[in-house]
Formats: sequence, structure tokens, C-alpha cells
Amino acid sequence: MNQQLKMKKFKTAWISSIVMVIFIYCTCFLTGCGQIGAPTGGLKDTIPPRLAKAIPENRSTNFKGNKITLQFDEFINVDNIQNNVLISPYQSNIPQITFNFRTVTVKFRDTLLPNTTYTINFGNAIRDLNENNPLQNFSYIFSTGSTLDSLSLSGNVILAENGNTDSTMMVSLYTDLSDSAVKKIKPKYISRLKSDGTFTFENLPGATYNIFALKDGDNSRTYNAKSETIGFIDSPVVVNKNISGIQILASALEKPVTGATS
Repeated sequence: MNQQLKMKKFKTAWISSIVMVIFIYCTCFLTGCGQIGAPTGGLKDTIPPRLAKAIPENRSTNFKGNKITLQFDEFINVDNIQNNVLISPYQSNIPQITFNFRTVTVKFRDTLLPNTTYTINFGNAIRDLNENNPLQNFSYIFSTGSTLDSLSLSGNVILAENGNTDSTMMVSLYTDLSDSAVKKIKPKYISRLKSDGTFTFENLPGATYNIFALKDGDNSRTYNAKSETIGFIDSPVVVNKNISGIQILASALEKPVTGATS
């Protein structure tokens, strides 16, 4: 009799357990707690792409050929190449820059000068594909000679009218020291202004330069309108060591025309 009672209790407990499992399963199914899928929410990706490999390596010497390949650690987009990418020394024929998945390819159309250090500054052009995070001011540097030039020059540009800064301006270096060079020829080296009005040139060769700051309204890299804001250093600067503290006051000779009046 006791044995039958034990078996009855066991069966009852077993059935109760089964019922409980079925109840929990049905509850989860109806409320979605058993749904399988990717988690939602979470922290937003704020990390920009990072260079994983460069062919040739960044800061290479004795560069040969006309092609550079840059591989990043995630899928990328390259945005607004014309306004973002600066190449120094200046190239008469702008290199072809293409991208695909994780790779950026640069093909030069000009013959590269011998024993010369080149800098390709991508500005904020390289961004990750999903969140559009920019790899800010990424530069690739190489030399066609056996060494990299290592001199630097830095300073700031102030608008004479109000003492403010304009980060859309650029600073240019000319080895042609004639006064008309800024109107007639492209500069040898170009640097963007940062938001605080400062600029920096790195990997420069020793030379004598005229320095101009220019708000290049037509993207011609030359001064060709009195409405373009311009500033300059009165005399050439000899760069035979690292130089800092250059200050340029910039202004426009004429106010830009914003619209016609009747």
C-alpha cells in the first residue's frame, strides 16, 4: 500500500513538473523572451577605421613605381576626395584615388621627383562605412630617396578684421620667391588650418619659402580674386631647422558679392 502511495505521489509530481515546463515555454513564446536574434541597442560605434597594412609601408624610403595600397581594419568609405586630400609636393595631375571594401588605392599620374619626400594627407576623407566615423588627418608619407625629410614649420592665421579664425583657409609654401607666384603657379606645399587657426607642415626639406594663407574660393590653389581672403609673411622664411610661432594676418581687399540688386 505504501509503495502504491509513493508511486502515485511520484506520478503527480512528475505531471506537475511537465505542466510547469509547458507553461513557462508558452509564456516565453507569447512574450517573445525566447526569441533568437541579434541584440538591440548597445553602445554606438565611435571608433574610426585603423590602418591595418600599407604597401609599401608608411614612411618608406626608396619608393619605386606609381601605386600605393592602404588596407583598413573595417569596411570604409572615402568622402569628398577633391576637398579633403592634399598631396605635397603639389602634383600637376591629381593622382587617381579609388576604394573598395577595406582598401584605398592611390595611383600617381605625375612622374615623382627623385630624392623627394611626399605626403598624402587624407583630411577627414576616410570614414567607416556604418557610422561614418572619420579617420582624422591621416597621412601617408614616403620618400623616393634614401631618407625622409624631417623639418617642420608651424604657426597660426588670424583674420585681421575681427581676430577670429577661419578653418576653411589653407597655408601654402612657395620655393618660387617672386611676388606674383601666388597668382600664377601652384604652391609647393599646402597645409589646412585646424579649428583654432593653427597650421603645421612636417617632413619638409631645408629651403627658403614664401608663406601665404588663402581662402581658396574656386579651389584653384591660386589667388585670383580680390574677394578671396589672403595673408602673407613680408619676407621669405629660411627653413633649416624646426620653426614655430609664425603668425599671419589675413584679410580680403574687397567684400565678396553675395547677390545682385535691382
